[in-house]
Amino acid sequence: MVEGYMAPDDITVRAPIPLTMRDAIVLGSCTEYRVISNQFGVHKSTVKKFVYLFCKGMVQGPIKQLIWVPNEEEATEIARRFQEAHNIPQIMGLKDGTHIPILPPSDGYKDFVNRKGWPSYVLQAVASQIMFLEHQL
Repeated sequence: MVEGYMAPDDITVRAPIPLTMRDAIVLGSCTEYRVISNQFGVHKSTVKKFVYLFCKGMVQGPIKQLIWVPNEEEATEIARRFQEAHNIPQIMGLKDGTHIPILPPSDGYKDFVNRKGWPSYVLQAVASQIMFLEHQL
């Protein structure tokens, strides 16, 4: 999805870090840049660069297709359908989130602990007037 943004340049002084390792650096853990840099043997500025490139690629690629704001005509039609279905005026959809309890790995337990003190994944979803999950973030 973000290969074009994350792929190494063809011309470099040193051997470039392979794309699979760049992906692992970005997606492997949600810990500090310093810790990730120690795990992969790269400088923390390299970790920051790869995280930035990944986020830039997501925002300019898949996220543009997944998350969009309707124009005025679409918004009016969505609100009309929502009111017909649920008798609530001027609503285009609903957004909610929930914590899904998990059994975290023993070596990364703290990475999965939520603000309430127990390990979970967070699911956020947006539902339209027919309660269809439009997007999962």
